Amino acid sequence: MIKNITIDSCIDKILSQLNKHSQIDEKQRIVLTYGTRIIINSVISYSLALLLALIIGVFKEVLIILFAVSILRGFSGGAHNSNIRNCAINGAIISNLLGLIVKYFLISKATLYSFIIVTFFIALWAIGKYAPADTPGKPITTITKRYQLKRRSFIVLSLWCFMCIYWFLRIPHVSIIIYASTLGILWQSMTLTKNGYKLYNKVDQILNLLFRRVE
Repeated sequence: MIKNITIDSCIDKILSQLNKHSQIDEKQRIVLTYGTRIIINSVISYSLALLLALIIGVFKEVLIILFAVSILRGFSGGAHNSNIRNCAINGAIISNLLGLIVKYFLISKATLYSFIIVTFFIALWAIGKYAPADTPGKPITTITKRYQLKRRSFIVLSLWCFMCIYWFLRIPHVSIIIYASTLGILWQSMTLTKNGYKLYNKVDQILNLLFRRVE
């Protein structure tokens, strides 16, 4: 079982020792703390998701989904769970459910093309209205920074769209890369919205309740 308090305690101890031996101001400390948590969170979350994917036989599908989500999320931001444990569990469950859909829910090329169009417009709307969606741990305070991140989010979406167009024109069969990345883009787009934040908060409540009962 992943103990969130143990993970957070380790992070705090590492940062505490670093602060003792280096001269950093409060702003630098906040940035360093956030960056350290993001790195550790990413390693744990991706490891758990890919390990589960390897066990149930959807490693390739989940890897593509996570890659698509990570690229867009890096610029657009999005909803987060309240702690590393919940983030790892939630991410592993969602990514593997999507991986199972890609592997076992077979669709035609025409259906996938229609799905791509719907996903593109949902992502376009979500990015235009909500991106970059910041977090309390790393608020985006300048208009210039917000503009840059929104612009880069649109660039990522456009590159994905061009990749899909190339597939539609040149490849006669359904591509696992296109199928999985479309689900990844859709998932990430939903995390930008108010309903996405509400869903993640609800997942937090459920997981926290479950772990309190176990402990």
